[in-house]
Amino acid sequence: MRKKMAKVDKEKDRLEQELQKYRSFYGDLDSPHPKGEAGGPPTTRESELKLRLRLVEEEANILGRKIVELEVENRGLRAELDDLRGEESSNVGLSRAEGGMGREQGSELSELRQQLQLVEDEAELLRRNLADVEEQNKRVTCELNKLRFKEGTRHTSGGNATGSASGAGDSSKAEALQEELKAARKQINELSGKVMQLQYENRVLLSNMQRYDLTSHLAITPRDSDAESDTGPGIGGRRGSDDDSSSSRLPPHRKREGPVGGESDSEEVRNARCLTPTRSLYSPESARLLSRSIRDRQQMIDIRAEAERLGRTIDRLIADTSTIIAEARVFVANGDLFGRMEDDDDGGRIREHELLYRINSQMKAFRKELQGFIDRLEVPKPEERDSEEPLSVSLARVCVSM
Repeated sequence: MRKKMAKVDKEKDRLEQELQKYRSFYGDLDSPHPKGEAGGPPTTRESELKLRLRLVEEEANILGRKIVELEVENRGLRAELDDLRGEESSNVGLSRAEGGMGREQGSELSELRQQLQLVEDEAELLRRNLADVEEQNKRVTCELNKLRFKEGTRHTSGGNATGSASGAGDSSKAEALQEELKAARKQINELSGKVMQLQYENRVLLSNMQRYDLTSHLAITPRDSDAESDTGPGIGGRRGSDDDSSSSRLPPHRKREGPVGGESDSEEVRNARCLTPTRSLYSPESARLLSRSIRDRQQMIDIRAEAERLGRTIDRLIADTSTIIAEARVFVANGDLFGRMEDDDDGGRIREHELLYRINSQMKAFRKELQGFIDRLEVPKPEERDSEEPLSVSLARVCVSM
């Protein structure tokens, strides 16, 4: 607007100069005697010049009115600019200079607005690019899951031993897990049979030991019965009253010429007599039974350790199967979402998924059965093993104290 107004001012000055020149050369339009070349009778040239002069004056008047209108508009724009300056100075809290400073500030504001518009356009472009990249990433992820699943299916159908060993396909993993589950069931059945046999033999051994103990009590000699009545019914009582029983057997301060009452017996015979009233338990047959009982107990401990190891293996298999099922569900969900799953592979994938789920459920049930079997094993704890020492050791300690 300022440039236009300056241009109009220049045009006005030029036209005023030209009008003055025409007036000085031809005189006024209303004067009866024009000057210069226009003197004398009017000619065609004069009439033509007058017409041109009248047109120029009309144009000058029009331009003058336009100049007045532009000046009024310029005053209004300056008033608006002053108002804007006052508002900006009140908001920012800084005083701005008028004139050239106002023009500079206006140009700076326009530049800032342009920069802000460019930044907003760039941000919108970046948002669109980000949305496109996210959509592309989602498609690529779906394609990757689909390719992985197809690769595993191809390895399974081809019977590739290397692929099944490396765990590339879900079906090969499922077959391996099923084979391991069968082997584990077979092993647990064998262990269960062994445990039942050992428990039966343990009960037989206990009944035999009780029968032998009863027989030994019935076969006690009168001398042994007197010694047992002095020593008491238990092993602890026998330990406490051994000295009294031995002193009661010997007559007090009697002189004798030869050995009486087994004094001539050897040390081994006396040690053997210390084992009453259960001396018959420690025959070769009873020693064999005791060693067999200890061996059976050790076998029970080994069976429990093997069952616990098998339980840990089954836990790992359950965890791997659960991971495979979760990956398969994610793949199926992505395939259904984008509608890219092939129709001929739907039935096979569903069957494989159901097979994995069924194997996982069977392994969990088998793990519960195995835990119940481990809990039913009658294996003594370390402190119970120390307390349940063989009877021969207790009787040997009694004889040593005697």
